[in-house]
Amino acid sequence: MNTRKRSGREPLSKALQLRIFKRDGWLCCWCKKPVIFAPVMKYLELELRNAGNREPLAYYHAHWTRNTSPLLDELGAVLDHKEAFVTGGADTEENLCTACAKCNGRKSSAPLDRWNQREKRSPIKGKYGEPQHWDGLSSVFVMLAKRNPDRLTAGEREWLKALGAAKP
Repeated sequence: MNTRKRSGREPLSKALQLRIFKRDGWLCCWCKKPVIFAPVMKYLELELRNAGNREPLAYYHAHWTRNTSPLLDELGAVLDHKEAFVTGGADTEENLCTACAKCNGRKSSAPLDRWNQREKRSPIKGKYGEPQHWDGLSSVFVMLAKRNPDRLTAGEREWLKALGAAKP
């Protein structure tokens, strides 16, 4: 969900990213684990701080490190290119899929045939099927962002717009 330009290419729009997350049911296409919309973790931590919690928290860090944001290090929602961009894969909906941060890092730029030969993380198989109403906590982000409009970054305002939320 990084919006910085990389290698001279334009960042993917928030609307495109959101369409893919929704299309994939907010599940990693490789391991089927539910992924988490990263901005929500920043605002969950802020909410706890506003409520008076002064304990050290490991909810959010911009770099999603294991010691500072273990849920995002593992389950942060990212987009992955099925055919890697560096090997010619396009930034199209057909070539993009939802991935958890761990699978995305493990796959790197591996071609699909090589990636499919690697041992992968055990896919999650729900006893009662796949989640039907998981939204990656994006609706929680909308609620918390509206409570903290002065703290929103430009990118977070774009997310609110893409999520169809009224301006805070």
